[in-house]
Amino acid sequence: MTLICVCASAQTRLNPELYNFISLHGDLGYSALLHNIPEQPAAAGMNTNIGADYRLLYNHFLFSLGVEGMYELNVNRIAKVDESIPMKDTEGQIFDMHVRVDKARDLSHMVNLNIPVLFGGEWGRFYFMVGPKVSMSFYGSTSSTSVFTTYGEYDKYYDDFYDMINHQFSSGQTTSSGVMPLKWNMNVMAHVEIGGRINHMFKHKQFRINPDKVRMYLAGFVDFGLLNLHTGSGGSPIFEYRETPDQGVQFYVQPLITSNLADGKTFRNFNIGIKYTVAFELPRHGKSYVYDYYKVDRNYRIRGGNQNIKQ
Repeated sequence: MTLICVCASAQTRLNPELYNFISLHGDLGYSALLHNIPEQPAAAGMNTNIGADYRLLYNHFLFSLGVEGMYELNVNRIAKVDESIPMKDTEGQIFDMHVRVDKARDLSHMVNLNIPVLFGGEWGRFYFMVGPKVSMSFYGSTSSTSVFTTYGEYDKYYDDFYDMINHQFSSGQTTSSGVMPLKWNMNVMAHVEIGGRINHMFKHKQFRINPDKVRMYLAGFVDFGLLNLHTGSGGSPIFEYRETPDQGVQFYVQPLITSNLADGKTFRNFNIGIKYTVAFELPRHGKSYVYDYYKVDRNYRIRGGNQNIKQ
């Protein structure tokens, strides 16, 4: 509410000044995919945006409307799995097959088109902007890869059995879900950026002659998703196995966001980083004067004006 009040008061000035800009911006930062899955930490990753905007500066009031492409990568930290499967060997003896799963690599990708509508103010080198970003998904995918080790435990033997391929005891085996398509919901993100103009940091002659024609800004920003990104239900377990008649026990992994742990859960993204903007001032329409030779030769007079030029 304080920022909105500041935006409103930024317009008042006795001699109004109006500037129009076309700006380009790029940003890079940390991304977190927040969710409410019990005992499962939030996914961490990176986020980047590249876009173009129309920017209006009226006195100290700022308005911006633009479009940008967003890419977000998140990595889920999957807890280690230690599964025990009761089995019977070829001689009819009962034993437990232990399966240790670790070194999980669980990734999710998001490519969105964002439409930011921002309001703010600019005073000297300082500026800020706030507002919503409407975000529509164009591409999503996820994948999971894990390393597992299997070994056998018999009650009547003191030592466990490792690395016996004919009994499916092996170390350092890899299982993967492959790349799976992922549909993300439409989102609305609350955006805040605070920063300043950095033209003074550059010594190029153009910036000294026309300091307001090209304006450069550097800011910190925060994006917080307001809507649930997750769709779908009925996912499979993160780790499962199936006994087959010809290949023995087969092991499978599932990405977190498509697993049964994510059924009915809420996912929101949170991004924080640095934003760089270059704004190019559009031509301002004003009075133009043309020398009229014909009227000068006839000694033409314009009341209250200059007899040698016309508007």
